[in-house]
Amino acid sequence: MKAQYYFGVAANDDERQPDAKTKLDEAFRAANLPAKIEVYEGTLHGWCVKDMPLQNGKPVYDEAGAERAWNELVALYKRAHV
Repeated sequence: MKAQYYFGVAANDDERQPDAKTKLDEAFRAANLPAKIEVYEGTLHGWCVKDMPLQNGKPVYDEAGAERAWNELVALYKRAHV
C-alpha cells in the first residue's frame, strides 16, 4: 500500500477505549504504513459535523477541532498526491 492515514479521535471515544489508539498505531508501524493518530481533547463523537444534535444539552460540533481535522486531511492529501 502507498496510502497515508489520519485518524482524529473524539475524546469521549478515547475514554471508552483508551488502548485502541495504541493498538492501531502499533498495527500501522508493524505494517510499515504512515499513520497519524490524534485525540481531540474535549470533543464528543461526531464533533466535525456542524448540524449534530445536542448531546446531554451540550453541543457536539467543535468548530476549532473540526477545522484542525480538516486541515490535517488537506495536508495529507497534498503530501500524498504526488
